Amino acid sequence: MAGEAQVDLDAFVAREYPKVVAAVGLITGSPQDAADAVQDALVGFLAKPPSRPVENLAAWITVVASNRARDLRRSRDAESRALHRIGARVEAATAVGPVTGASDAVDVDVARALAALPDRQRQVCVLHYLLDQPVEQIAAGLGVSTGTVKTQLFRARKALAARLRKEDHRG
Repeated sequence: MAGEAQVDLDAFVAREYPKVVAAVGLITGSPQDAADAVQDALVGFLAKPPSRPVENLAAWITVVASNRARDLRRSRDAESRALHRIGARVEAATAVGPVTGASDAVDVDVARALAALPDRQRQVCVLHYLLDQPVEQIAAGLGVSTGTVKTQLFRARKALAARLRKEDHRG
């Protein structure tokens, strides 16, 4: 498995890494933390490969990295709230506002609309529409049913359409 994982990893880094980092940035709303989260997921893949074969390494890394980046953001937010409660000054840099510049392939209005979605809807949208992952692989990677993924995609499309229509300056 180690040789097989190494070959997959080499191909991933050569072809998929920038796209996955951009996707994680869009999913989490933190382009600054995306590269670190992807690297952490890669290290985790090498240190303790998944028990089941990974059919799509890019999708697996995207899910793991976006979860790690989200956990890091929650931890930072909790720390910031705790420091604020005791009156300490918070000097940490945090990502604020819509995701911009995370991917050249994504329009600014689309990135803003994605950022406004709930976490799970944003995650499945990016995996499905930007990384071209099938519903079945997304469901397996997230540990949910295909029906759940389809429902999240439906709700996300509806919300994105409404938001993008509202931002359309043509009326």
